[in-house]
Amino acid sequence: MNADTDSSTAMEQDGSRRRRRRLGPTYRFSDLPDDVLHRILLRLGSAPAAARTSVLSQRWRRVWTRLPGLVFRDHGPLRNRSFLSAVDGGLARYSAPTLRALHISMFHVASRVPAARVAGWLRFAAEHVAGDLLLCLPWLPAGGDAEELLGVGHGFRQLRLPPAGAFAALTVMVIRDARIDARDLERVVCWQCPFLLELHLVAIALVAVSDIILRSTSLRRLNFEVGNTTRLVLDTPSIEELSVSNLAKVSVVALKLEEIVPRHDASDPHRRRLLARHLRWLAVKGSHLVMPVLMRHFDTVDQLELDLAVSSGEDYKSFLRATTKLAKCDVFVVKLTTEWHAYESSLLYLLRKLAGTRKVVVHLPWTEGPPCMPGCNCGRKGSLNIDYIKLESLEVVEINDFTGEDHQVKILKLLLLCKNISASRIVINISRLFRWLSEGTCQRIRDEAHPGSDIKFNVWLNGRWEPYA
Repeated sequence: MNADTDSSTAMEQDGSRRRRRRLGPTYRFSDLPDDVLHRILLRLGSAPAAARTSVLSQRWRRVWTRLPGLVFRDHGPLRNRSFLSAVDGGLARYSAPTLRALHISMFHVASRVPAARVAGWLRFAAEHVAGDLLLCLPWLPAGGDAEELLGVGHGFRQLRLPPAGAFAALTVMVIRDARIDARDLERVVCWQCPFLLELHLVAIALVAVSDIILRSTSLRRLNFEVGNTTRLVLDTPSIEELSVSNLAKVSVVALKLEEIVPRHDASDPHRRRLLARHLRWLAVKGSHLVMPVLMRHFDTVDQLELDLAVSSGEDYKSFLRATTKLAKCDVFVVKLTTEWHAYESSLLYLLRKLAGTRKVVVHLPWTEGPPCMPGCNCGRKGSLNIDYIKLESLEVVEINDFTGEDHQVKILKLLLLCKNISASRIVINISRLFRWLSEGTCQRIRDEAHPGSDIKFNVWLNGRWEPYA
């Protein structure tokens, strides 16, 4: 029986070899080029997981060490030491000259990170990262030593940036939820990141109230949300996209002029080109106090976003003065928070200031605020007059956060009385929290528009906007 078994096994092996010869050569994962293997390993979303593939074969031992991106994430305090060792070991074994992205995140508030360890990670980033650097480190636990720990991400503790060295290839920097010294921030941006393209400072607080001066010939996108800033000075001639939040003063030192072709001259072969100070995107959030300076410095904006808080009395007068002039924009996005003040008068005032705008996006208020204080300027004659809203170039009006509440329907009816708005394509996005409207709400709004108006309602379903009615 053993002889028969051996003979059968040999015949099966011969048959397998003949089938492989007919089918051609056998392809394995290890035969794929490095760039394809890198794509596969990046989908793991974890550098330690990618490193564990080194046990597969000698070829795989070097594949992960040249990945274009490294991601380290830790969610619990029990593995804190092993996680720190994994980060140190992974960076030490990395063999490619440059790295497009380095993300190191620790999400548990009880984790501890020695500052010396983070300093080593920053030195590695300065030498290798040619793209995106993200450090999200934990809050200092109660009773910890503030001098030994450094954190970004969960508490307003001081972030100590490296005092020397250059991030020579870094193009994107994101810092959020931290306290930082103003001079440290200026030094890193102005001197240590010579090729920085994007800077995002989100939920940051300066250690002491101070001015911030940012000088960079390379910076194109700035998101500035930094508390305790008395004034922001921008010496950034290449800036293209700017967002500022709750800032009272701003100064713009250097700007480059761009050639702009007016829309009405686009078909004219001898069209006149204008030199203008242009931004692709400008967002002002919270305070309106910086509006006059920004509108004086930037003539045209592809997309202008205003997310402003408006109160009554003297604050409303200040709002009117600050928004007397708006930059010419292709897309205008407005979201107003009104306190003891009527929403409609502020919205209409801004719409009267627009010229050449192709698309208007309005975020409706969730609740109806209390009435204006007696004697408020918004109650003056003509504050709700729509006759001066021109918008001759308007093509699309997008209404967001619609819930069908009476105060929102009232706002929509007022807007639809404007001929150019009603004649445009109107898209009303129903709030994701209110998927269904009361019976007849959609028809009531359509009845207020001019005959033949193109009004569409959308509702968020299955991860996208779907037609509602």
